[in-house]
Amino acid sequence: MSVGLDIGSKTIKVVELTKEGEGFALKGSGIVAYSGVSLEAVKEEKELVPVADLIRKLFNEAKISSRSVNISLPERFVFVKTVNFPSLSDHEIEAALKWQLDQYIPIPLEEAVVQNKILERSNNISEGVKVLLVAARSSYIEKYLALAEMAGLKVLAVENELISVSRVFGRVSEPVAIVNFGSLSVDVGIAKNGNLYFSRSIQGGGESLTRAIVQNLRIEAMQAEEYKKSYGLLEDKLDRKLLQAMEFPLRFVLDEIKKAIQYFESEERSQVKQIIICGGTAGMPGLLSYLVKEFSQEVILGDSFANISLSEELRKQISDYSHLYGVAVGLAERE
Repeated sequence: MSVGLDIGSKTIKVVELTKEGEGFALKGSGIVAYSGVSLEAVKEEKELVPVADLIRKLFNEAKISSRSVNISLPERFVFVKTVNFPSLSDHEIEAALKWQLDQYIPIPLEEAVVQNKILERSNNISEGVKVLLVAARSSYIEKYLALAEMAGLKVLAVENELISVSRVFGRVSEPVAIVNFGSLSVDVGIAKNGNLYFSRSIQGGGESLTRAIVQNLRIEAMQAEEYKKSYGLLEDKLDRKLLQAMEFPLRFVLDEIKKAIQYFESEERSQVKQIIICGGTAGMPGLLSYLVKEFSQEVILGDSFANISLSEELRKQISDYSHLYGVAVGLAERE
């Protein structure tokens, strides 16, 4: 059994998979909404108790059998950089990183947890080795570990969200852009062969769209959230008032996504031909068609369970929510 636990800012998702041949089968999944706790703002562990109780309840209701889990860190807490080295051995790369880390990581090393992974090793000596560096403040990681422990869980691994979704949506050999539309941020990852090559976190997720509706339509936040979920960017609803209200923050995000893709293409001299969207806000009515008009690349809504074995009846039941589970499925698929 393998369990992925995605603790988002508005929802918590869990997925349990079993190995089936070369792939995976779904054993259990669940999602619960919550509010009121910002993990980065937590100062005392007792503030985590309500969330820990919610996680414990979610595991019971979803009938998750294992209490050993992989968990994720939000992208806004993480620094990711791809570094090119000459054609060195693994040992030589580790030694080089040891002496050069402070050049790449904008976090004091004594406060950071740093991991690296070799992405590519070219047979051509002149092309060298491509290495992915990932760093996060240990204080943030400790909060997530404390929360998991309070929920009665054993954490096997911690990784950033875009590494998880790259395992799910970035399986192809050509680079694909994965855009995770969350509540607090929109995270852009470029992936291929299941590995993350580039990441960018953009401020302005679903909450910023709700605030724009509140300010422009002068309504309460709860009603704005309901309007956003029900009508979104649909042009034939509410006389396009929602579309007009959300257009400014949305345009900012789309411009930043385009800049991120263009930067990757110029650096790697490789073209991104497909964009996969996932996350809570990705299911907003009208967003997919809006993005299709905005980008020259093909844009699709991600199906987190596309490569997971499950009954057709269950697949139909979760099809409307599949885009929400990318991080959790990727965590559960971690070797």
